[in-house]
Amino acid sequence: MKINMKYLSLLLILITANASAEQSNDWVKQIQIHGFATQGLVFTTDNNFYGDSDHGSADFTELGINANMQISPKMRLAGQLLSRHAGNMDDGSLRLDYAILDINLIASAQGNLGLYLGRIKNPLGLYNETRDIGHTRASVFTQQAIYFDKVRDLTMSADGINLYGEYFLANGTLLLQAGLGYPIPDDNVEQTYLGQNWAGELEANQPALIGRIMYEHDGGRWIVALSGASLELDFKAGLADSINSGKLEIDYSILSTQFNGEKWQFTAEGAIQKSNFIGLGGAYEDVKPLGFTLEAKYRFTSKWQAFIRSETFYLDKEDKYGHLANKKLQLLSDTLYGGQLPIQPSYNRYSQAWVVGGRWDINNNLMAAADYHVIKGGAILSGADNDMYTTTKYWDMFAVSLSYRF
Repeated sequence: MKINMKYLSLLLILITANASAEQSNDWVKQIQIHGFATQGLVFTTDNNFYGDSDHGSADFTELGINANMQISPKMRLAGQLLSRHAGNMDDGSLRLDYAILDINLIASAQGNLGLYLGRIKNPLGLYNETRDIGHTRASVFTQQAIYFDKVRDLTMSADGINLYGEYFLANGTLLLQAGLGYPIPDDNVEQTYLGQNWAGELEANQPALIGRIMYEHDGGRWIVALSGASLELDFKAGLADSINSGKLEIDYSILSTQFNGEKWQFTAEGAIQKSNFIGLGGAYEDVKPLGFTLEAKYRFTSKWQAFIRSETFYLDKEDKYGHLANKKLQLLSDTLYGGQLPIQPSYNRYSQAWVVGGRWDINNNLMAAADYHVIKGGAILSGADNDMYTTTKYWDMFAVSLSYRF
């Protein structure tokens, strides 16, 4: 297990930037600078998650630095640079995670109304906007049945415009965010939805509709949210590709609820999706994915907490275990390909897991976390790290991480 020295170097840059900001000129002091870093180790009994985890992998590193500046009473600039290494899914190259101009249109005792312009974090579920920051997660990884890391870039940010608002009620707050933005699909999205990285290009030529309505009751003791996105991706086949040019239409909705008590936190999220493949060829059929999670977290002290979580995902809620889909693929293979069409195991079309773990907040800046996953199925696995035709149905995963923030 080798940890690339460039990640340690970037971590030193983050710490140095923090120290420099404290000693800077007055105009620099108007800029608030924060950063975070997480290094993880992943071990699996079979299959690979974030690198060669079957033999132990340190290929999980998250590093980010963000800044925001109030340029006028009603305008704010904010942005974040991110480096993320995640096995073969992400090589750690530096990218612009978000960059926004925040314009406050209305501010009153009853609420606020504003506008985001730029590259905006998508308001999906309870955790999407902060999922890269280790301190915001109860576990080493976000809930994979809802927040799939293998299509992370498609859901994380979009380039566009969002209207946001909050309205103060007698016993709670109503929050709304909605807008249009161009998603940012990468090779992992193509690998996941189209089965491999083809010579052609998968891109977003139409803006997606993205939004969330959330109600926080009694200062956040109860939270209920409905969020979703509707998007279209165009695929232009290359000359050597054996599939046609076409479209992928995705409608995605998440219902979230959370209770926050003095010691206990209970969270439930469910996601439904419609994925329509248009014009790509006979091997691609429309599916209706379904995912849901239930989590209970208990805080023993201000520094120690533990959780237990159930995660379930089906690639098609009408064919939960993939048997019907595999029969159709086998018929297609026998009819058109002489039985030579490769077919993945049916258990790659679902995932069922129990996860237990905990975290130790060592101090305000440093936190350690550990998870143990007992998993059936391979739907959360990435084809970038696995040969999806030879995966194992039953497998366990143990992960630990150390996170720093300033």
